[in-house]
Amino acid sequence: MKSYDLLNAASGWTECKITGAEPAAFLNRCAADGLALLSAHAEGEYALRVMLQPRQLRRARAAAAHSRCELTVLRAGGGPRVAALLLRRAALVLGLLVMFGALAWSRLFIWEITVTGNETVPTARILDALRECGVNVGKSWLGITSDNLRSELLIELPELAWATVNIHGSRAEAIVRERTPKPPIWRVGDPFDLLADKTGFVTEVQVWNGTALVKPGSAVVPGDILIAGEARSAYAGTRQTHAAGKVTAQTYYALCAQAPLTVQNGTYTGAGHSRYALVIGKNRYNFYKSSSISGERCVTITSVRNLGIPGLFSLPVSLLRETEREYEIVEAPRDRFVLRRELEEALHTRLLSALGPEARIESERFSAIERGGKLTVTLRAQCLEQIGTERERNEEDAG
Repeated sequence: MKSYDLLNAASGWTECKITGAEPAAFLNRCAADGLALLSAHAEGEYALRVMLQPRQLRRARAAAAHSRCELTVLRAGGGPRVAALLLRRAALVLGLLVMFGALAWSRLFIWEITVTGNETVPTARILDALRECGVNVGKSWLGITSDNLRSELLIELPELAWATVNIHGSRAEAIVRERTPKPPIWRVGDPFDLLADKTGFVTEVQVWNGTALVKPGSAVVPGDILIAGEARSAYAGTRQTHAAGKVTAQTYYALCAQAPLTVQNGTYTGAGHSRYALVIGKNRYNFYKSSSISGERCVTITSVRNLGIPGLFSLPVSLLRETEREYEIVEAPRDRFVLRRELEEALHTRLLSALGPEARIESERFSAIERGGKLTVTLRAQCLEQIGTERERNEEDAG
C-alpha cells in the first residue's frame, strides 16, 4: 500500500490476502501471466498481502486458484470506489450542492443590520432612516453605494455629524457619530435672574454679571433670587442685564426606601413541555396545534437559534424553542442585612442622581426601622453644591 502513487489511487485499488501452503507460487504465476501488482509483502510463512487494480481482480483469483491458494478481498478504495459511494448518495450530494448554492445566493442580500456609535439618537430611528435610504432586511446590497447612502442618511438624521455603512457579506454595519451640541449663547443685555433651585445655606457667592442679593450664611429656598439681572450705577442708574455667577450652598437631603421582609419565590414543579416553530423572514410556522399556555402559573422560556455564522453571514431562518414550565409560589424570609444593604445602595444612587456634576457629599447617615412586616431605610445627607438656575425677568421683578 505504500508504493502506489496518486495515479493508482485515482484509478482505484484493491487490497487482498493470499493464504496457502506456498504463497510464493502465486507471485510466480502472476509474473508468468503478466499480472502487475501494486505491492506485495509477506505475513508469515503461509500468507501474503498484495494490492492490485480492481480490473485485475478476476485474473488474480484465477492465479490464486492455479497456485492452490485462497484469495480474500480485505478492502477497496480510490476513485471508482468514491464515485460509487457518491452515486449511491446522489440525494446527499444534491442537497449539499443546493445548500452551498443557497448560501452563495444569500450573501447577495442583507439579512442583518447592526448600529454602533449612537448615544442619544435611538437605534430604531436610525434603522427607519436606513430603510428610507434603501437599506433593509432582504434587500440586495449590489446597488448600494457608500457615498450616496452617507449623504442621504445625514439628510434624514441631522443629529448625526458622520455616518457610514459597511457591508460584510449578508450583514450591514452602520457606524455613526453624533453632533456635539452647541453651548447656550446669551447676550449681556438679556434680562435674566439667577434663582435658587434648592433649599440650603449659602457658603460662597461669585458674581460675574448682575447684582448679588445673598451673601455667605444666607438661608434660601427654591425661587429666591440669588443674583438679580440688573446693574446699578450711581451715574447711569439701573439697567437690565443677564445675571451670571456661581452660588454654592450647603444642602440637606432626607430620602426613604421601603421593602417587605419576605419575598415570594417561584419554584418549578417539574411539569412542563417544549414546542418548536420555524421562522422564515416574517412568517412563522408552528410545529404544534395550539399556542395556549397550559396553566395560570406557567412561565414560557423562548430560545432562538439563527441559521448562519456570527460575524460572517446570517440567513432569515431561525428555529424557535418555547419551553413552558409550571411553578408554584413559596414565601420565604429575606436576609435583613442583605436587604438593608440593597436599600442603602438604592438611596445612595438616588442621591447621586439628584446632585449636580460638581456637587460633593459632606456627610451621609443611614437609619433603619422594621414595622408592619417591612424594612424602612432613611438616608440623611449634607452636601455642597451649586444651586443657581436662570429665569427671565418679568415686569414684577424689574419693578
